Amino acid sequence: MARTIDEIQKEIIEYKNNNSVLAQLTSNSTTAIWRLWTYVFACAIWTLETLFDHYREEVEARIEAIVPHRAKWYRMKSLEFMKDRVLIEDDDVYDTSEMTDEEIAAAKVIKHAVAVESADASILTIKIAGETGGERAPVDMATETQFIAYITEIKDAGVRISIINADADRFNTELDVYYDPVLLPENVEEACRASIKKYVENLPFNGEYSNMKLVDNIQIVEGVKVVEFKSASYLSANNDMATEINALAVPYAGYFKINNITINMRAHV
Repeated sequence: MARTIDEIQKEIIEYKNNNSVLAQLTSNSTTAIWRLWTYVFACAIWTLETLFDHYREEVEARIEAIVPHRAKWYRMKSLEFMKDRVLIEDDDVYDTSEMTDEEIAAAKVIKHAVAVESADASILTIKIAGETGGERAPVDMATETQFIAYITEIKDAGVRISIINADADRFNTELDVYYDPVLLPENVEEACRASIKKYVENLPFNGEYSNMKLVDNIQIVEGVKVVEFKSASYLSANNDMATEINALAVPYAGYFKINNITINMRAHV
């Protein structure tokens, strides 16, 4: 980044002060010839450095335009989508110069997004979600239509994109919980349900669920002695049949919501 003219001139003067050959240049007048020359050269150097900065920006912009964007770029642009706004012509950004911070925040209705490349097909899947009452939820159809048009406008040529904007995958599980009989079973069960809900519904967007981690989260609940995992499954918006979870699972919609939890409480004696 270009230095200021003042910074450059100070460096020239400092160099002069440390050079014995130039020791005779001692005038402190701002109009001294040698000081004027330092200013002239400082201006010339500043101009050159500024030109280099502009050139670097232009080169980086050209590289950005040539190189295909990675998946994380599509995630970033998805989060930058603004409802009911039009992109600057021939660009992938909005003109927000006349918008307040509150208006910008209100227009950015996509609160969660992820872009995933298919391992067996030439397609990029973008999962999105908004928020309702502080909880993840799909955006309405009108917003989805605008978002698809937005992505179609900014995407790289030739990139095939699939958009997923769906209700949360409904999560089910069954467990046997052996509890300390000195405690009330209903209290331990309530705490176990809260722990399950906290783990499952607070996974990172499109995060990986694990049966083992589910058990780990229940195991630390006060009064729980032993957890015997029975089963776990989820029902997605694109599937009429529940999918059994053998060990790990990533939700189709990008997030889970608790549907049914069955806990068989057994006293540990």
